Amino acid sequence: MRSTARSCASRRPRCPGTAAPENALPLSLTPEIPMKYAFTALAFACASLCGGASQAAELAKVRVNVQTIIDCVPVIVAIRQGYFAQEGLEVDTSTSAGGAVGIPGLVGGAYDIAQSNTVSGLLAFHQGLDVQAIAPGAKMQPQAPTTEMVGRKGETFRSGADLEGKSIGVNNRNSIVWLYARAWVKARGGDPAKVNFREVPFPQMEDAVRRRNVDAAFMVEPFKSAAARHAELAVVGSPFNEVQPGADAGQYLTTGKYAAQHPENLRKFTRALRRGIDWYNANLRSPEALQVVSDFTKLPVPVLQQINLPPMPTQIEVAQIRKTAELMRDNGMLAKLPDVERFVNVPAAGN
Repeated sequence: MRSTARSCASRRPRCPGTAAPENALPLSLTPEIPMKYAFTALAFACASLCGGASQAAELAKVRVNVQTIIDCVPVIVAIRQGYFAQEGLEVDTSTSAGGAVGIPGLVGGAYDIAQSNTVSGLLAFHQGLDVQAIAPGAKMQPQAPTTEMVGRKGETFRSGADLEGKSIGVNNRNSIVWLYARAWVKARGGDPAKVNFREVPFPQMEDAVRRRNVDAAFMVEPFKSAAARHAELAVVGSPFNEVQPGADAGQYLTTGKYAAQHPENLRKFTRALRRGIDWYNANLRSPEALQVVSDFTKLPVPVLQQINLPPMPTQIEVAQIRKTAELMRDNGMLAKLPDVERFVNVPAAGN
């Protein structure tokens, strides 16, 4: 049995303070650099001097796969603040390199819950995998865009004709970034088939644009803000805002089997996660919140102070997921529209 005192005192991550922004993990969407990270929420308050060990033993364990990105910070908040433990849950987290990576582990039984992006979740659901969305994970906020298209200053990207024949850097083909980059080209009157989408890891996108390896790149934080401050570069478009403002970019997923066998665990998880989201949103720019984000993402606080940290969503928007599914169908990712209402577990999601 784990020591209650140890879990509360020694399992928090250290803030590195020396991580260089160009080597940092992206704050949203899919990072390219895998790393292992684990937190555990045990007996709440670690406080009861009598009966603490027995209380910890009674907690229901929930295995959660996350990414070391800002979208998942509310889970860490809920662990640190004791919200999961107060619900009677012991949450063990592990990390993966991206939302699509966690889904096989979820379906295979390695995890009970996994955070994923909307595109990967819908693809899995469309392919017949037993996945369903139970809680909001990420939303594109028009007032604080964390993803934008960055190009070289002086080059025009206003019309579709300007984009055709050009190259655009995306992290992966068939990813949420790739999908909305294509939709952005089309929204500006261009033909995505006439644009060369090249795979470039997020940390390398700025150099790729500056060296003319690509004409523009769809960047996420913190790389977007760092690149936009460079004298040679500028933001040339905001694909999510131009194509689908307020898009639901990610959710927490579980399997239908787990939902049927452990409905109470899911209700407890979503309640505690909501408290973590509320705390994060209420303390967004506070030193304490910035330190939590820094500890988890390995980004120094001074870097975080210079970028947009968006509020986290409090509910899943089925209509937004349906719009994403339509884009996926129109871009050849889905043969037909999936039943989005079945993809979202409404009782667990609390919608």
